[in-house]
Amino acid sequence: MKRMFVIIFLFYSCNISNKENELSTSIQTLFDNSPIPAVVVGKVDKTGTATFYTKGPAIWENEKNIDENSIFRIASMTKALTSVSAMQLVEQGIISLDEPLDSLLPEMSKIPILDKDNNLIQPKTSITLRQLLTHTAGFGYWFTSKRIRDWNSIKEKFNIKEWDYDDNPRLFESGSEFMYGTSIDWAGILVEKLSGLSLEEYFRKNISEPLGMNSTWFNVPEGLHHLIVSSSTRDKSTNELIKNPQKIPKETKKFNGGGGLFSSPTDYGRFLICMLNKGTYNNTTIIKSETFDLMNSPQLETYKQQHRYVEVGNVDNDARGDKDNFFDNYDNWTLAWGYEENSKIRPKGTSYWAGFYNTYFTIDYQNGFALLHFTQILPFNDRESYNLFTDFERLVYKSK
Repeated sequence: MKRMFVIIFLFYSCNISNKENELSTSIQTLFDNSPIPAVVVGKVDKTGTATFYTKGPAIWENEKNIDENSIFRIASMTKALTSVSAMQLVEQGIISLDEPLDSLLPEMSKIPILDKDNNLIQPKTSITLRQLLTHTAGFGYWFTSKRIRDWNSIKEKFNIKEWDYDDNPRLFESGSEFMYGTSIDWAGILVEKLSGLSLEEYFRKNISEPLGMNSTWFNVPEGLHHLIVSSSTRDKSTNELIKNPQKIPKETKKFNGGGGLFSSPTDYGRFLICMLNKGTYNNTTIIKSETFDLMNSPQLETYKQQHRYVEVGNVDNDARGDKDNFFDNYDNWTLAWGYEENSKIRPKGTSYWAGFYNTYFTIDYQNGFALLHFTQILPFNDRESYNLFTDFERLVYKSK
């Protein structure tokens, strides 16, 4: 009986090893055929195992290879940490999801709504934390709203001379629509007000330091500057990538909950492992499992995500097939990220989102793994970058 167990174990182990080797070979072929010059992709699982695959230089000017410890600008992947921070405060009873924020964020609540006729009107409904976290508070971005993009010309045309607010106008009454925008910026400000800490300090104390995410910062320490990778920009007229000069970021004292973090694939992988385990990593719990379940529950009942992307230089919005376009108007949204409802590959309920420099992640709870894709290329939704991510994703699902 013991001998039979050993034979079965060895067969199982060999089978896993063969699958891993086949996946590694397939990913190398994928890299060889991709024009993306530098990338890190990875798979982490619920047990804490992390496997990364890398291609290209970390910095254009030298030969050091990029790897899982290289530091990237993760832009809107910052939002997931801000959402966890807000849910920590909900868990502690410091704030609730549905109380009006008028007194806590009067500078936000007083921002008028720019209606579809370009009239400024006073909002009738208070904004709540739930609406900030679900992008239903009425705020947009310049690349999700033509009215936000054209706000300066609208002000001039309608003789709006004074605008003493800390954001662009809202676009609809809170709770009535979905619009991807600056809502999580405001959630970050709320975290700072309630905690008495800057967002940098709050993240370090309550998320990144407990999880061992020592390369995750708004202000990357000088001793880590050498790990910050180079970026590139695709010339739309020629389709060529222009390599940007290496820039060391300037120190900032204003921290944005919607973007601005630097992180490494290793660090963000730890965060995703923590999320796979409903808020716990290496015996460290940053949120309780019941809080995670609430945070990860779909929130949009009468409408879905809506992405009305404007033709601007920093977003590639060319028409294409479902394989190579990030945007999806049919999925739901949780209190932290996108909620998959119609993929042919990912199970329903898979979490996903991305950052402006073409960094991507998914969290597949059903199969117990998460995927990462880190590049530093503009514009966002770059065809080659997203194709590489989706091809990698397909290979992982094929090998499981």
